[in-house]
Amino acid sequence: MHRTRLFFALQSVLWGIPLQAAAAQPEMVLNSVWLNGVDRVVESLVLQQDGQRYMECEVLQQLGLLQERLQKHSAQTQFCSVSTNEIQSVQDAALQAIKLTVPASYFIDAQFTQTHAIPSKADLGGFLNYDVLYARYDNYNEINGLTELGVFKDYWIFKNAMMYRKEVEQDQDKLLRLNTSFEIEFPSRYQRLTLGDNTSVYNPLLDTFRFGGVSFGSNFSSYPDFIYWNVPTLRGSAVLPSTVDLYINGINLYQQQVTPGHYSLNTGANIQQSGEAQVVVEDVLGNRTVQSFPVYVTTQLLKPGLNEYNFSAGKLRYDYDYVSDDYREFFGNLYFRRGITDSTTLGTNLNYSKDVQNVGLLWTQAINKYALLDTHAASSHSDWGDGYTFGASLSRSGSRIALGASHKYYSPEYRGLGYSNTTQTVEYDNLAYVSIFNIPLINTLNVNYLERRYHPNANNSFTDSQMLTVGFSRMLGRQTSMSFSYYKDLKMQDSDGAYLTLNYQFDQRRSAQLSHNFEEQTQLRYAQSSLTQNGVDYTLAVRHQQAEGDIGVNAYTALKMPMGNLYLSHDESERFSYSQANYQGALVWLDRKWAMTKYVDNAFALVNVGDIPNVEVLRALRPVGKTNQHGYAFVHDIVPYVNYDVSFDQDQLDLYDSFEYSSQKVIGMNQRGYKVNFPVQRTGLIILRLLTPDQQTFVQGSEVYLSDDTTEFVPVGSDGKVHLYGVKAGSYTLKVKTKGGKICHSSLDVPQVKAGTVPQTRQLDLICQ
Repeated sequence: MHRTRLFFALQSVLWGIPLQAAAAQPEMVLNSVWLNGVDRVVESLVLQQDGQRYMECEVLQQLGLLQERLQKHSAQTQFCSVSTNEIQSVQDAALQAIKLTVPASYFIDAQFTQTHAIPSKADLGGFLNYDVLYARYDNYNEINGLTELGVFKDYWIFKNAMMYRKEVEQDQDKLLRLNTSFEIEFPSRYQRLTLGDNTSVYNPLLDTFRFGGVSFGSNFSSYPDFIYWNVPTLRGSAVLPSTVDLYINGINLYQQQVTPGHYSLNTGANIQQSGEAQVVVEDVLGNRTVQSFPVYVTTQLLKPGLNEYNFSAGKLRYDYDYVSDDYREFFGNLYFRRGITDSTTLGTNLNYSKDVQNVGLLWTQAINKYALLDTHAASSHSDWGDGYTFGASLSRSGSRIALGASHKYYSPEYRGLGYSNTTQTVEYDNLAYVSIFNIPLINTLNVNYLERRYHPNANNSFTDSQMLTVGFSRMLGRQTSMSFSYYKDLKMQDSDGAYLTLNYQFDQRRSAQLSHNFEEQTQLRYAQSSLTQNGVDYTLAVRHQQAEGDIGVNAYTALKMPMGNLYLSHDESERFSYSQANYQGALVWLDRKWAMTKYVDNAFALVNVGDIPNVEVLRALRPVGKTNQHGYAFVHDIVPYVNYDVSFDQDQLDLYDSFEYSSQKVIGMNQRGYKVNFPVQRTGLIILRLLTPDQQTFVQGSEVYLSDDTTEFVPVGSDGKVHLYGVKAGSYTLKVKTKGGKICHSSLDVPQVKAGTVPQTRQLDLICQ
């Protein structure tokens, strides 16, 4: 074969190159190829002429070289030069090989980027959530109710929430509209547009407020697989197949195989550490290079070039819990942050209303590998004068210790959006914390300090606070854990306390807890969970108050049912009695099917298994229920933006039921519904008697194929019949191959049979021609 290939190649060269009297005759050989010192186990024709060597362009392309960078032979364009200023080649006669030395720039770049899961478009549907609460405290009764209507399709959703309260104060509405909104997402661009009632986007320069209007901005933080922070990207080049490893503080966090050429590697979402990083590149010959550099990886630093933004405008909303339509002054707010470098993120927040105007700046900076500095400052202009606020925090997270401190100050004149005269403004907030891990005996130690001081306000006066807490926790074996916590209010005398808690985990479902505090209260609690979509969870507890000699009991249960969840609790002591009943459920409509189901607070799916009842459905490999009498089931609690596996137990189908697949991937959005169909066909048994045109049966062993394309066949039996199992509905052209190689054909039509029906045995006579 090699000789034939060489003969035709040489003939092509001789015919294709004009021979002149002074021109050197071309030489053609077949060589194995070595690339950058490694035998690539491939062969190529090598053409040598006028001191230049040429190889087959196709082979060089197979080796990963960029075709546009190669110089082709002037006459034989299927050959490319391997004797240039940058590419060197040597022929080894002993090995019958050509050895190439090629720089990394000649190879195709390797881009190892993570794929982002784009949510599926929701089917047209809707839901009506309802939440009814009844509470009884001694002789006082309370009844509240909440409803939420949602209609969705594709990437949009309309929602309207109402609340009813039996007991209200004067000037408060019994029937209250909580919010009305229309929301549409743009998943490929990680953006969201909301019209109607909304809350402001949190940032250090803006207190959260409610408003009615329009909001548009980025929402990439909702996607668990989108890496928006400063995870290192590894870039480099290799001339041989190599392995790239990333170590931080000596721990291997990432590994990737790369081909020759330039590479760019995104290291993934599992890295949020600080310290000394090392990138180790080792090729197949064992050559190793090491590069070291400091890193501080945190979600507070955006990756370079990424923008986080939001624009909101409308009317500020007040007394959300009491009045349906208290919208007041117009406002506009712009929030923007951008990753400048791996260690620097800058941002701003600008807002305007008739009463208050604010301008603010944000700066987040990694200080080498040691700490993270987060600073912000803002000014305000209002009827109370010109004010300002500033704040700074310094933090560090490591494998053995995490610590931080922050301070935020407000001038007396500073005002933000939504401020009213009855609001008491804060003068400053201080926070400090330290957590030490892997300490002998106590394992983890946590110390926290909180302090808040208010500016004086004649209309409202809060007490300044100063709190210190110290705690630790550790495991005592595999199933037992202990925790201790001490707290002290430094502003009040004799205001301190401590908690000691022991936990024992019997298994995933059952646990027990014993706790005791400095107020001489001791409690023993037992809890059991079903860990499924439907089932019973309950908690039983008994407590003893030593100072008063009071013994109390507490009982809680959650009845998780297909039509909703019922939560019951009762707390009883010698001093009080409190009972509560809470029912949460929903009326769901999707694909012309409706059902009374669980409360919709995540994505859900309508799963149909060939209209077959009593088939178990699984979510993420966990059973969540069975199909109803119509063959479908609603599956709830599908976490948004996460790739979920929805499947059914195929072992529960009949032997004659046929299906293409038993699981599907669902990537949902919040409070949307998705159809998941598993087509199932009932096949049955077909007994064929194939006859020749003269009404004779075929000899035993003749091969019967369902089509000309298949290689699988069923042999004819001794009675001249063929037994076909599992044949789906459709039209088939049968092929019969007899002894001696003779072939004939016949047509077979298999009707559709509904899954779950009684299997039928069909007997047919067919003429094969």
